[in-house]
Amino acid sequence: MRFVTLLFILLLGASASFAQSISGNMNTEASGSALRYGNVDIYKGDKLIASVLTDKLGNFSVALDTGTYVCVMNYAGFTPVTKEIKVSGDEVSEFKMKEGPVVTGKKKFVASDRYEKTELEEVAIHTSAAVVSKKDIDRRPPTSVGAASPSAAAYLDGDISIRGSRSDGASSNLLTAGEINDFSKWKLWQDLSKGELASYQKTWQLAPSGRYTVMLQSESGIPIVDAIVQLLLNREVIFTTRTDNTGKAECWLTVKNETPSVEGKLSVQISYNGKTSAINRVSAFENGINHQKLNITCQEIENVDVAFVVDATGSMSDEISFLQAEMNDIIFQSKQISNQLNFRFANVYYRDEGDEYVTKSMNFNRILTESSAFIDEQAAGGGGDTPEAADIALDSAINKLSWSENARARVLFLILDAPPHEGTAVNERLQRLILQAAEKGIRIVPIGASGIDKSTEYLMRALALGTNGTYVFLTDHSGIGNGHIKPSTDSYEVETLNAIMVRILKSYTYMPDCQQNIPDLALNIPDSIVSTPLADSSDTVKPKNLEITWSYYPNPTNGIVHILPNTDIKELYITDLSGKLLQVLPKLEKNERIQVDLSNYATGIYLIRYLDEDNHWLSGKVVLQRNS
Repeated sequence: MRFVTLLFILLLGASASFAQSISGNMNTEASGSALRYGNVDIYKGDKLIASVLTDKLGNFSVALDTGTYVCVMNYAGFTPVTKEIKVSGDEVSEFKMKEGPVVTGKKKFVASDRYEKTELEEVAIHTSAAVVSKKDIDRRPPTSVGAASPSAAAYLDGDISIRGSRSDGASSNLLTAGEINDFSKWKLWQDLSKGELASYQKTWQLAPSGRYTVMLQSESGIPIVDAIVQLLLNREVIFTTRTDNTGKAECWLTVKNETPSVEGKLSVQISYNGKTSAINRVSAFENGINHQKLNITCQEIENVDVAFVVDATGSMSDEISFLQAEMNDIIFQSKQISNQLNFRFANVYYRDEGDEYVTKSMNFNRILTESSAFIDEQAAGGGGDTPEAADIALDSAINKLSWSENARARVLFLILDAPPHEGTAVNERLQRLILQAAEKGIRIVPIGASGIDKSTEYLMRALALGTNGTYVFLTDHSGIGNGHIKPSTDSYEVETLNAIMVRILKSYTYMPDCQQNIPDLALNIPDSIVSTPLADSSDTVKPKNLEITWSYYPNPTNGIVHILPNTDIKELYITDLSGKLLQVLPKLEKNERIQVDLSNYATGIYLIRYLDEDNHWLSGKVVLQRNS
């Protein structure tokens, strides 16, 4: 009776919003219990066209055109189920899952000769002595305190919640944090790295310098994603990276602590789908962005890889449970960004030489419940001294995980509270890892927990800059964990860590499709200028509300934006959605109408921002959209 009622509700909801769909319920064959947050993949031919999760009752619904589709259902601890469904109206089906055997090692489930569906997890434990064979270890090793591996039934009974609450009381949406995108405060970063933070350049022998920004778009204005961009000096490659979801690539003359010099001719070589082109006159960022349009056929890349690299030493015990709850929730929320995106997740936990393990890894996996189970099994322990094996963990993540050959985004969240060991070998490894991550298009997003010092902060911000990432840090506002230092910057917003990580994933994955449609990301950024209060870790006063009436138009625009401020503005910033600075307009006067030209930029969402005299960011978004 429950299922009949469910089908009626699903059919009623589906028919009200679209012409045809596939709806259904995922549950256990043994008891009929709902399987919440299970993977539902929809294929047409051999192409993945939709990927969603079941809700907390095991239900799902996907709008589709008329045709024949293959539904593949996956859940940790259960045998995958595949059904072919012909869609001519609103199709409803029940998917009963049978508990399956433990799978060890790297393996692929193939539904038929045509449908290669998903890659299951690959687990390896690296010790200071050797790499233990996968045949010699359980797929889910016990934690250091001897806890047994959770079964699939634990999810059903409520002991483990993928939505971020845990049996130990930790929950998501509690940790508070801030973000510093040094690309958006480029002048300030240059001042800090030469002043307050200069000594740490020598410590780590890292200082990304000589910035060159390239923006690629098609003739129709669509950003070109995952193109290989190489910065050449006298025809010798000195830096290689890939364009991000906005079509931009950040290149550096050097990542070492040295003064960059240009003796000869700089150029940029671009490779995309087997074709090459060049930019022979290259400008440093201070002189503008290097724009290039390519005559190519529009392609939509849907792959997104997200890896969590986590310090699991004893000093992390004050916050690791809450961080794990956040990671589980981020995995869930990422799947809500778009059912067209093909998300995969990987995990690398690390300690130090001489501990129970140095790194413990789970390779990229599309099954949400598999990743969440792996995360929930980990615990803090070991350590003993302040430095840990962060560089070894980064090496394992960057060079041993199976990153997608083609992707819209590759994001590595590095969560830690201590630096790697100091020394020449470590510094050289870090320099190499920045270059390797950039070449693969991996954006490092460090998250600093309690215990971070200024030296570690500098290192994390250098890693982010060198790989087109951003820096995130926990704050004291949540009252969780030990004390957190203030970062070296002018100002920052305090948010939940959860909100920041979701926003980062949204800003790293959004882009228009080939028909110029821009997704609605629910960013809570208005189409006109409003105030967003700033706070730092000493701010306890509730920010006042401001009435701002100045405006800009048209919105959307095909290139030109008119701005009419109702107050004097020292500097007006034009940024992309991640906050990366694109233009600075100095000294705008009250009631002075100005014109901003965005026509050189790719189709997308851009922000208009300025910092007022009361230290509030005033921000609004404008949509740049050309006729297709």
